[in-house]
Amino acid sequence: MRISGLIWLFTLIGLGNCLEWDDVSDLRDADGIIEVTESNYRKLSQGSRNFYSILYVTTSQVTSGGVYCELCDIFEGNVRKASNAMQQQLPEDVNREAVFFKLDVSQCSSFVKEIGLQTIPHMLIYPPPKDEDSFAWSKSVFYQFQITPESAKDPVLFADFLAKILNVYFGVARDFDKEEFFQYFIASLACFFVLKKKILPLIPNKAWFFSLLFSLGVVLASVTGLKFTQINNIPLLAKDEKGNIMFFSGGMGWQFGIEIFSVSTMYIAMGSSVIALIFIPRVKQLNPFLSNAVSLALLALGFYVFAYFTSCFKVKDPGYPFAIL
Repeated sequence: MRISGLIWLFTLIGLGNCLEWDDVSDLRDADGIIEVTESNYRKLSQGSRNFYSILYVTTSQVTSGGVYCELCDIFEGNVRKASNAMQQQLPEDVNREAVFFKLDVSQCSSFVKEIGLQTIPHMLIYPPPKDEDSFAWSKSVFYQFQITPESAKDPVLFADFLAKILNVYFGVARDFDKEEFFQYFIASLACFFVLKKKILPLIPNKAWFFSLLFSLGVVLASVTGLKFTQINNIPLLAKDEKGNIMFFSGGMGWQFGIEIFSVSTMYIAMGSSVIALIFIPRVKQLNPFLSNAVSLALLALGFYVFAYFTSCFKVKDPGYPFAIL
C-alpha cells in the first residue's frame, strides 16, 4: 500500500509539472496572446508541454534617459497579426500546437534575472520539449527571430519565419504604405504617358506588334521556369533576414518567381542587342561614324548583360564553369 501511495504521489507531482492547452486557453486575450505576469510566470514558464511557446519579450517602461521603445510597439503589431491569422485560418487542432505569450519585463522581472537579458525586444520560440526533458524558458533551447527596424516594418517576414518552424501555412497582410503607393503610382503614370504619347505613334501595325509581344512573353515564361514555380508552389518574392528582396536563390533545384522576370529581361536585352547589331548597318539615315558608335554601344551592352547573367548563374551554381564532377 505504501508503494502504491508513493507511485500515486509522484504521478500527481509529474502531472502538476505538465502544462496542457486547457490550462492556458482561458488566459488568452482577443488576439490569442497570454499576458505573462509575476503571479503566473512560474506556472507558464516551467513544466513539460506539447505545444510551441511563442514568447514575445517587450517593455512598456521608459528608460532612465527618457527613451521609449517604439520598436516594441511596432513589432507587437506583427505578433498580434500572426496570432490572429493563425486563429482564423488554421484548424483548432493546429492552433493547439502553438501558444503566444507576451512578457513585459517592466511588469515581470523574473525572466530578466534568470536569463540575463541586456536588450529589448526579443522574439523567442520554444519547441515542445521531450518527455524526459526539464523545460523552462530560462534554460531551454529556442529559435530566435531577429527584430530590427527593417524586419519590424514587414509582418510577412515574421509570419514566414514562424510558419517554417511550425510547418504550417497562413497569410498575413501588410499595412497600406501611402508613400510606396504614390511612388509606384507616379512611376506607372510616367510609363503610361511615354508609352501612349511617344512609343505607340511610332508603331504602324499595332495588332501585329502586340501579338508579337504576347507570343514572346509566352515563350519567355515557358523557357525561364514559370510552370516549375507553379507546380512547386514557389513564392514570387522572398526576403532575407535584412528585409531585402532575394532575386536569385542558391542551388539549381530551387528558384523564386522573380527569377522568371529577371532572366526574361536579360534574354530580351541580349537578344535585342544582337538583332540591333544586324540591322544597324542597313539604316541608311545613319552616317558611318554614328553607325559605328551605336554598334559599339550595342556590343558593349550585350557583353555587359551576358557577364551579369553569368554572375547571376553563379549564385545558382557557385562552381560554374569549373564544377567538380
